[in-house]
Formats: sequence, structure tokens, C-alpha cells
Amino acid sequence: MIFTSIQSTHRVEPKRAFDYWRSTALARVDATPLESETGFTASRLLAVFDHGMLMRTRSSPLVVERQPQQIRRDGHDDVCLSLIVSGCGHQEQGNRGGIIGVGDIGLVSLDRPFVLGAREPYEELRLNISRPLFLAHVGSVEEIAGRRYPASALGDLFASYLGTFAATVERMSEAEAAHAFEGALHLLRGILQHPGERREADLSATALRSLAQAYIERRLHDPDLGPAGLCAALRVSRTRLYAAFAAEGGIAAAIRDARLDRAHRRLSSAAGDAETIAGVMKACGYVDAASFSRAFRRRFGLAPRDVRPTRR
Repeated sequence: MIFTSIQSTHRVEPKRAFDYWRSTALARVDATPLESETGFTASRLLAVFDHGMLMRTRSSPLVVERQPQQIRRDGHDDVCLSLIVSGCGHQEQGNRGGIIGVGDIGLVSLDRPFVLGAREPYEELRLNISRPLFLAHVGSVEEIAGRRYPASALGDLFASYLGTFAATVERMSEAEAAHAFEGALHLLRGILQHPGERREADLSATALRSLAQAYIERRLHDPDLGPAGLCAALRVSRTRLYAAFAAEGGIAAAIRDARLDRAHRRLSSAAGDAETIAGVMKACGYVDAASFSRAFRRRFGLAPRDVRPTRR
């Protein structure tokens, strides 16, 4: 039989849950929770094969970042595939990335820095594939690293296949698991190379908007986040950035709405009861309580302090 294990914070003291998860399931990356650490929960099925791993993870929102020193230390260069089952996430690697929704597939390479995150509780199916196996069965790692592949009919089949694989892998022999893993690679090759599937081109207006949204999501705590910093970080002109967000009311409006939406999620969640309104405000990049309250009321029609009683 292949090696499988269940990792979970279920039996861990709540105040230690995130530290436990960070030191076990997330040992190869830096991790930061997006809500109170005391409300963090996560679980994972892990199956290990000769040339990769299969994981099914359910977790509270967080951001993980692979740093150059971690790459130098462990030397791993696997390809990591994430398929979102529920929730919403984002990824960045190099000048590629974007928002990853249900049914979307994101791919990153462990031999270079990246950032992955989830804005809300999520479930994902993940494959780690050794570089030699990926090259032999799928294609160029450099061509796909950091890319997002939107949900599709073949992607739905792939998601169903991975879900069934994860549900039955504990009962498989090594030979059966090897065949199943090879089948997953065959479907993945079809998704990445199918001529009818047009991925987003590098830094088209749609790709630029998606990458900018991912950048915004993981920097909402910074009160200085603004259009100028985005242009510098993404290496695009103000004209291109503003054009990409014209239909949404502009880039400043997109940043403002993302700040307020995160604040509303945190205030309205049960896990957020342990946080003060001032703490949520600062975590979302606001430094002035009156400005925060006015903006929040304009967007949602009620004051921040009224969100929790409404939920209850």
C-alpha cells in the first residue's frame, strides 16, 4: 500500500492550531493567517507516491509564500497544481498570476518564489509532480509556471477524477495508485495543450487585472497601497493599469472595495468575534476610524459595529 496520512488541527489547542499547521503541513513556505489565529482550522489528506503527492485540503483563509532561502535550503523543484473545489484564492509567480476560483487550475514551480493565498475558507485538490515526470508526461515547466487555467468541461472531468482519486487512494495498491496518477497527468496534458482551451495571454488586459487583484489581496493591510505602487510592482504604465480597471470604476475603487469587502467578511464571521473593530480596520489598511466607518456605511448601508449583531 502507498503511504497516506491525515493531518488536522481538530485535536490541537485553538491558540496553537495555526503554529501546528505552519510547522507541519506548511513547512516549505512562510504562512500568514488572514483571520484570527485562534479561529484557525485545517485538515488534509496526504498520499505520497514515487514521483509526487496528492492532497485534499480544507482550511481557514491564509497566505503562503515560498522564499529564495527556502528554495536554496530544500532544493525542491516539483510542479505544484492546485484545483479549487470551494472558496476563492489567488497566486503570483513572476509576472503571472491572478484570482483562482472554483474549477480553475493554478500551477507554480517550487524552484522559484511564489505567493498563494485564499481570501475565505477553501477546499482544494493539489498534485505535486516531480519535474522529470512533468517534463515526460505534460510539457515545459517554464511555459506553465504561474499560469491560471480557467474552468472548462475537461477541467470538470479532471476535478471529478481527482476527487474520486482522493476518496479511494487509501485503499489502492502501489500499482493501482501509479496507474491513477498517470491518468491524472494524461488529463492534465489535455487541459494545458487542448487547442480549444485558450489560456489568458501574458499581461493582456484580463490577465493584468487578475494579477493586480491578486497583488492587492495580499497587501490590503498596507495603508500605502495605491496605483503608483501597483504600476511599479507589475512593471506596467498607469495608462495600461487604469484601462484594465476602467469597467470596474478604476483601480482606486478596486482597492477600496477590496479593503471593505475583507473587513465585512472578518466582522461577519464567527471567527472574527475575537477581533476588535480597530484591529480589523488596521488589518484592512485603514488608519482613520472615521474614514473607515464612512466608507463602510456607504458600501454596506450599516456601520461596522452593527455587522456582528446582524449576523447573530
